[in-house]
Amino acid sequence: MWKYGRRLYLVILLAAVGMIQAQVPPPAPPASAASQLAEKKPDYSKEAFLGEQDQTRIVFENDGTGTRETTARVRIQSDAAIQRYGALTFPYESGTQSLEIDYVRVRKPDGTVIASPPENIQDMPAEITRQAPFYSDLREKHVAVKGLGSVRN
Repeated sequence: MWKYGRRLYLVILLAAVGMIQAQVPPPAPPASAASQLAEKKPDYSKEAFLGEQDQTRIVFENDGTGTRETTARVRIQSDAAIQRYGALTFPYESGTQSLEIDYVRVRKPDGTVIASPPENIQDMPAEITRQAPFYSDLREKHVAVKGLGSVRN
């Protein structure tokens, strides 16, 4: 019994030492380094695109169903990004899920908004179903994004 109590005491002592070390704040960087970090802002002008907002809201109901709502805002800055975001693909399982696309909009630099019409949305089988029919409930919705043009325009 004494051995057990001694081990317990050592474990508690080591845990207390670990907590004490965790409370010591890290040393502050020199004033000149801190001011350089504050003044230096990252330059994203050469990136193809910037993810400005990506928000997902998931709600689970008591009956076992649920909804997932995703909203994203992407700043397009190059022709490569136009190719990447010119046609959007959203996969889902038709056996257990349904997918609704409420809107896809393009906001131009001058403030005008161009919405992609519902007829630009196509529901089709996923690519894998052609090679492996076992996954026949996998589907994709494809959206051709209207209003994306050359970045130079």
